[in-house]
Amino acid sequence: MAGDAVLAGDATNPATPNLSATSAARLGGRAIALAGLVVVAGVMLSRVLGWLRFAVFAARYGTGPDLSAFIVAFRIPDTLFQLVAAGAVGSALVPVASALLANGEERRARRLVATIANLMVLGLIPLAAAVWVAAPMLVPIVGPSSDPSQVALEVELTRWMLISPIFLAMAAAFTAGLNAAGIFGAPALAPNIYNLAIIGAAVLLTPFMGIYGLAAGVVLGAVGHMGIQAYAVREQGLYGLVIDLRDPAVKETLLLMAPRALGLGVTQIVFLVNTFFAVQAHLGAQGQVAGLDIYTYAFTALQIPVGLIGVPLGIVLLPPLSRAIAGGDKERFGRLVDQALRLTLYVVIPLTGLMLVLATPTLGLLFQHGNFTPEATSLAAPVYVVFLLGLVAHVLISLLAPIFYAGKDTRTPVTAALVAVAVDVAAAGLLFPLFGLVGLALAIGLGAWAEVSMLLYLMRHRIGFELEPLGRTVAFAIPGAALAAAATLGSFRFLDSQAGGSMAFPVVVVEVGLAGLVGVAVYMAWSRSVRRPEFTEVLHIVRTVLGRAG
Repeated sequence: MAGDAVLAGDATNPATPNLSATSAARLGGRAIALAGLVVVAGVMLSRVLGWLRFAVFAARYGTGPDLSAFIVAFRIPDTLFQLVAAGAVGSALVPVASALLANGEERRARRLVATIANLMVLGLIPLAAAVWVAAPMLVPIVGPSSDPSQVALEVELTRWMLISPIFLAMAAAFTAGLNAAGIFGAPALAPNIYNLAIIGAAVLLTPFMGIYGLAAGVVLGAVGHMGIQAYAVREQGLYGLVIDLRDPAVKETLLLMAPRALGLGVTQIVFLVNTFFAVQAHLGAQGQVAGLDIYTYAFTALQIPVGLIGVPLGIVLLPPLSRAIAGGDKERFGRLVDQALRLTLYVVIPLTGLMLVLATPTLGLLFQHGNFTPEATSLAAPVYVVFLLGLVAHVLISLLAPIFYAGKDTRTPVTAALVAVAVDVAAAGLLFPLFGLVGLALAIGLGAWAEVSMLLYLMRHRIGFELEPLGRTVAFAIPGAALAAAATLGSFRFLDSQAGGSMAFPVVVVEVGLAGLVGVAVYMAWSRSVRRPEFTEVLHIVRTVLGRAG
């Protein structure tokens, strides 16, 4: 498998695309807008399907013990994936592969992607086997329960899902390789296959298999996540049975992955700790509502805007930022960073305001179906509101980390993530006994803001990036967001009174939609009145994207 093993494609083969030329074209200035459109469309669909997945869970299981068992069981396989692959592969592999392609070293780039994919699989197989054996000891630590049958169910579900990280790890390497080559379509579609498989399993398999059907859906989704990218990977010659540890690029990638993997692994401590606490929370008048389910639904709602804004921007920006660094184009690098951060703040700050005042009806629209009761919505709303206080920080993290990755600096984001974990875990231990699930949500927000503060500080002192333009954007956006939120709240209350407080789904959709549009209109009017450049830039981007889409 080492040395001169044959790849699926080769730079000397006329049938294999010239990656250096095609990736440069795909990552040019105009192509970035189109790539952004593809990624945003894929991520938007992924977030919609991710919400639909939990909406189906809510309708079928509500807040009962079976769903809690699935959530606890999912945590351990997900931790394995996060520890070995996940963002560690992309943040390390994309900059190195992009630099190789920028220098015309296509064969090395292909061998690099194949080597990392194979190493991920070889690393995860023994880990998954060890966790399978140790599951009866590990699961009660993550989700303590006094019911032996509940623990036994969690152990079995964990074992079912342990195969999924293996396929997801290979898929992560495929995604990184394709993104480095400027190919975003298949990677953007892959998470949707994953969600569709789980949704399909929830609808088709659970009537016969019970909660085990969801575990089967996770495995099928992981296989689909990898499989949907296989054709594009083969077409570009990015995979073969190769492990070339002699290549300096492989060693560089592994060295870059190590701190990122450590950071992601330590970050999982937050989810494990919060799962531990949330399992012990029983809410409602008679304590019949599972706290872990309420926490998970509120956190899922938070991830929708994070995924729609921060994640796609981070994915699309990393390859061109890496190329700018590799080519010594500091001016383009600074321009990309400045515009991305300013426009993100311009959009996310007012969005946070609108979501805060519409928190309860939004949760009702997202999850209040079937077995998910109005009582569950009212219990989740305050947790969701506190989660939203950290929304700006969560989105900024998705953008700030790739800025360092582009310069092949994975240690700085990891150091910041470690600080965030320390803040989060300490805060959770202090706040949960006092405030319950709201305390856990506040702890996550405090950790996110600690991470953002450290990243901004280091970006200014190590990269030399000026923060004053960002400060001016924030100073402008906050009063505009406050006006927009007030207008939105007033509009919603007026519409709700006219509808007689109806909870019918179509009525609430119209109320939330119209009230949100009022808030957007007020914010745009404010933007135009104070003549902020972000207003013009956003309009220009919208016109460009719509024009190219047409």
